[in-house]
Amino acid sequence: MAAVQRNSRVGSVMSFAPEFAPGEPREPPEATVEHWRLWHAKPDKIRTQFLVGSETVTAVFAGSQWWSWSRSMGYLTNTGGLNASHGLGPAEVLVETPSLLGSLKLQTVSRTTFLSRSAYLVGAIPANLDEHAPPFVLHALGTGADRYELVVDAEVGVVWRSQAELGGEAFLVLEVDELGINEPLDDDLFRHDNLGA
Repeated sequence: MAAVQRNSRVGSVMSFAPEFAPGEPREPPEATVEHWRLWHAKPDKIRTQFLVGSETVTAVFAGSQWWSWSRSMGYLTNTGGLNASHGLGPAEVLVETPSLLGSLKLQTVSRTTFLSRSAYLVGAIPANLDEHAPPFVLHALGTGADRYELVVDAEVGVVWRSQAELGGEAFLVLEVDELGINEPLDDDLFRHDNLGA
């Protein structure tokens, strides 16, 4: 919270949590699953589908230009302008691993496998961010965690799984359940006039 207050123009920050009496048993929170899909054709073509509320958003990117479609918003685009951005979805941080480097302090690294791929199991804690670092870099991995456990692909560096923990208990897990590397992708996936398909 101190980092948020230091880098915010807002004068106060409020947080809300349910009130529990000491010794009162706590019900674990209900587990939810959010599905997200991403296709990436190097160097700069991406297609993504993810939920916002109960609605699916589909977006395609070609370089700096993007187009998106959802039932409520219809078609949107930045027409190549750099002053409007569009996210890749709730697990964007898994594929944008360079943004994590300055935000984590690695503690342990060991070898593992994930979906039959060679990987590293990395234990990390939040780094002491300096005043110039964005305060919400770790938001997607789980704000407020005191430890993160990451499974990082040994060949391509993508995070296949992240687990945010607080006091030894996991509260947010992001996990890839199906993947393909170096597979040919149909050009139709990246057509902006094919977003509703």
